Amino acid sequence: MRGIPQTLLSPVGRVLMGCDEFQDWHHLRSVFGVEELKPWQAGLPAANSLKGQVDVTIGYLVDKRRASGESVLVILLRILGQRYDPSDERHNRLITLADQIEWLMERPPELEAAALEANPEAAQMLSIIEAEKMLACARAVARVEVLRFVNGNSDGRSSGTGWLVAPGLALTCWHVIETRMALEPSIAPADLRAQLDNTLLTFDYTVAGQGLQYRVATLEYPTLEAKRLDYAVLRLADRDDHPLYDRGYLHLDVDAPLTAQTSLYIIQHPLGQPQQVAGGTFKRPLPTAGRVLYKTPTEPGTSGAPVFNRVNWRVVALHNGENGAERLREGTLLKSILADMQQYRPELHEEILGAQNAQK
Repeated sequence: MRGIPQTLLSPVGRVLMGCDEFQDWHHLRSVFGVEELKPWQAGLPAANSLKGQVDVTIGYLVDKRRASGESVLVILLRILGQRYDPSDERHNRLITLADQIEWLMERPPELEAAALEANPEAAQMLSIIEAEKMLACARAVARVEVLRFVNGNSDGRSSGTGWLVAPGLALTCWHVIETRMALEPSIAPADLRAQLDNTLLTFDYTVAGQGLQYRVATLEYPTLEAKRLDYAVLRLADRDDHPLYDRGYLHLDVDAPLTAQTSLYIIQHPLGQPQQVAGGTFKRPLPTAGRVLYKTPTEPGTSGAPVFNRVNWRVVALHNGENGAERLREGTLLKSILADMQQYRPELHEEILGAQNAQK
């Protein structure tokens, strides 16, 4: 049996840093009360910091084996993984790392170098079933193209991304619809009406020159007098030849436990280009209520895109743009958006929740 490859110990350390059990030595020690780990409970070392506890625990277990030859570290990863809900990213990462370590330890020595060279960081790969889920989600994501008006005159075009949150209802950023720069005056009501009349949402825009376009019937929320968060809800004008009902809409995950191991994917139209997808990880929440930071790559034109939790391909946030000070991307949690809508447009909130509950 081979030892645990060094290239896998780094990702093991990262995932354990995000586990609640390592916040307290007594809590961690209680995990070792199960039969498979009991022989190593008494000798479990303690440290004065989270990183220190992770490091000393890995060092303590890395060479330990049960009489049957099983790695004790692998057993710990599996037990920790089972303590988290399958919808929690930590569940998948812990189980996946346990499987990878066990598989590599069992491989013949001559194959080990090639195996490690292929994926030295133990990065997650996209399974075919996930790709199918992603493509299904992509059908509900559109490029938003706005003809900008200033004082009644057309003044160029801008683009963003939007997506269906219920039948006929699209969610995007308010600033995508307003199309005003930071130092410009707020949009006049007449210019807003003209822009809405000339806004197009293009679905299935995966190749230049293709896609299905829908116009905006009404701006459901917000009004010019009631803008609190950077989001907008558009009711689209349907088409008899391609009903929006057949396109479906995206599922929401308003209570997702976001950790440093959470993979966040964004289906987007960067720079107004055909649809693309990019993945990254959650970084941290912002002091501003409902705002979060993440590392997922984006470009101008991505604003308004859905931010998916990769573990279930449900939307956790609305992408708002780049946080220049942090050099990270920033979004608004759907939980905050729905709470705002419930307070100020309860009937719209009820319509969206009714559609979401019908999907479960």
